Amino acid sequence: MSGVDGQIVRAGETPPSASDADDTVLAQITNDVYLPGIPEVGTTFVAPASGRVRMTVSAGLRDNGTAPRARIFVSPQVFRGTSAAGVEVLAPSVTFRGVASNRENVEFQYGSRVALMTGLTPGETYYARLMHLATPIADPSDTADIAVRDITVIPVP
Repeated sequence: MSGVDGQIVRAGETPPSASDADDTVLAQITNDVYLPGIPEVGTTFVAPASGRVRMTVSAGLRDNGTAPRARIFVSPQVFRGTSAAGVEVLAPSVTFRGVASNRENVEFQYGSRVALMTGLTPGETYYARLMHLATPIADPSDTADIAVRDITVIPVP
C-alpha cells in the first residue's frame, strides 16, 4: 500500500517513529477554546499496516493567577495529510489522550499520557499536533502557563 509521501508499507514493516517538542514558555494563557500555540508543536507520521499508533503527549503546566483557579489542558489533534489543512481524524480532548494541571498549583507540574490510536489507514500520512486551553476563567488575573510541550507517535506493528 502506498502512502501520500510515496512510502510503501508492507505487513511486517513498521514506519519510523515521529516526534516534536518545544520548550518555549507560553505564559498567561486564558483561551477557553483549543489553540495550537506558537510555535506549533506537531509532526507527520505514516500509519503502519496495523493502522495503530502509540501517541505520547507530555507537558509542563502551572496556574499563575493572583487568585489561583486556572487549569491548563494539553491534548493532541490529528489530521489526514501533512498539515492541519487536512481532514481532522481526532479532535483535541483531554479526557482520553491529554494532560492537565491541578487547579491552584503555582509550581510547574510535568506529566505525560500514553494512548493507543486505532483505525488509521495503513500507508496514509497523518499530521499530529498539540492543542491547549485554559478552564473558563472568571477573573482575568487567573491565567496558566506551559513550560514545555512534546508529542511522540510510535507505529504499533
